[in-house]
Amino acid sequence: MLRVENISTGYGKKQVLFDVSLEVKQGEIVLLAGSNGSGKSTLLKAIYGMLPQWSNGQIFFNGENITGKPTATLLKKGLLFIPQKNNLFDDLTVKENLEMAGLTLDNNTLRQRTEQALSIFTSLAPHLQQTPMKLSGGEKTLLTLAMATLHQPKMVLVDEPFSGLSEKNLTFVAENLKVLNQKSGITLLIVEHRVKESIRIANRIIGLKLGKILNQMEVNEKFNVIEMNSIFV
Repeated sequence: MLRVENISTGYGKKQVLFDVSLEVKQGEIVLLAGSNGSGKSTLLKAIYGMLPQWSNGQIFFNGENITGKPTATLLKKGLLFIPQKNNLFDDLTVKENLEMAGLTLDNNTLRQRTEQALSIFTSLAPHLQQTPMKLSGGEKTLLTLAMATLHQPKMVLVDEPFSGLSEKNLTFVAENLKVLNQKSGITLLIVEHRVKESIRIANRIIGLKLGKILNQMEVNEKFNVIEMNSIFV
């Protein structure tokens, strides 16, 4: 579904990614893991056209070359990016946040897709008239995901969905990400540094260090901490 070939980029004169290549198959949940400064978030931004290419690298989505395409075009093609911060309107209610996310949709479509989103993220339904300030950290993350589903993406790039969450809320969000993948068939590429807590929902884990892919491994019932650590050696 997504193929990244030989991507190099950075900020200003500082190079962050060095000839990075990876592939994500349809229906997968892939965890992109690494320590702070490894280039994880930079890679998502490069995929989503928010950073320029410093090389002849290319990005393909569903067989189409999307290198350098504007974000609006990528959204129409079914690829969506959720950054780590500033995803919600704090002075609006949950219902109003959903309406803002679906501003380009007609009223009937927005209503239908909102109902679909709430059928997946059922814990949001009782909070429709509350502002995000009244929600738990996990519920805020779910609201962000619900807003994303209004566009019916085929694949979502998610940056640090577990950031700042308690263990209880982390488990709550992880379970909902799995439900989103299974119910909607949405492919997920998730950036996260909390690896031990994240691998429970992943099909595959890719290790990134100092802007380079170090290793990748399938996640199954035999996957263990020793194997996880080997990704970062």
